[in-house]
Amino acid sequence: MSNQAVDASSQMRVIINSVLGAHAGDGAARSSARIEILIHAISVFSARGLERTTVQHLLDAAGVSRRTFYKYFRNKHDVLESIYEIFVENMVQMFRAQAERSATVSEIITNTFSIYFDYHFQLGSILRLMAEEARRAESVLWPHREKAFQSTALVLQTEMHRVSGRRHDLLVFNTIIWALESCSLHVLNKTDCSAPVLAHYKQVMTGITEAILVEGSAPALFDPA
Repeated sequence: MSNQAVDASSQMRVIINSVLGAHAGDGAARSSARIEILIHAISVFSARGLERTTVQHLLDAAGVSRRTFYKYFRNKHDVLESIYEIFVENMVQMFRAQAERSATVSEIITNTFSIYFDYHFQLGSILRLMAEEARRAESVLWPHREKAFQSTALVLQTEMHRVSGRRHDLLVFNTIIWALESCSLHVLNKTDCSAPVLAHYKQVMTGITEAILVEGSAPALFDPA
């Protein structure tokens, strides 16, 4: 396993325990066997992709029986869906916490973009696989993507209104999030994903978004409601 995969698995363990720890009443969700399947599935999906991964690959990686696996999951898609759902819940929580602490429009934009890009690039190939899968309307991940985008757009709308006094149309924020997703996937698929390249993408996306959202820059986009 590569160092990147090891780092991703370690970070995912922290994320899983943090998110599932918040669901105190759901013992099945926080089962150690279920958590181990999720964590070990990361390296399998990252190495093999969704199509080439079988349930047996997941069993071998986690060291669990088929009976144990089917106690918690229906199939490999169910495993990937659980991982993705945990990812997006954690990311939306981070967006909300940072936005609520921000004092200006520029701070909200900078903090949101830093979380988004850093989250994607720290977790690498597993995030790319899930993001690409979630863009297919027939995928089980699609509804979670839509829910995450809507939740993030509402957070941004609420906090932008708090600091600026202006309430932008929700579609403005959805459009920004769609652009972020495409930008992130473009960089993740590049050969050169170095820190300077990532910093350049952050700078450009931040500049574009500030030009749209900073007070007075695009009055036609403001929702008067």
